Amino acid sequence: MHTVVSPVVQAFFPVKGPFAINAPVAIWERLGGTPLYFMDNTAADKSHSIVRITFFETTSVKAAMTMKAIEKAMVGSDVFLASPRTEPITIPDDHPDGFYILAQDFNVWFTTD
Repeated sequence: MHTVVSPVVQAFFPVKGPFAINAPVAIWERLGGTPLYFMDNTAADKSHSIVRITFFETTSVKAAMTMKAIEKAMVGSDVFLASPRTEPITIPDDHPDGFYILAQDFNVWFTTD
């Protein structure tokens, strides 16, 4: 995941970022997936995961533009197969000096070997 997204957002962390963050920063987390087995109960050579990428930025325009660049990087990856599962959603930040936060879910298939 880091190999694909870090060229777009250098501060890219699994599950949670550092305690004090400075935008721009992104985090990713696996939200589960669908087990893939054939009728004879043999597992497929790829695993499916739902991956959420959450992005923090100082302006809404920068957030939207960078989230679109992250989506293009995910879909264009040769490391794994990915497709958007959702459009980006806005996550409210109640802090007065808060961030503009967008999250987007992706279907990701990767080789299990």
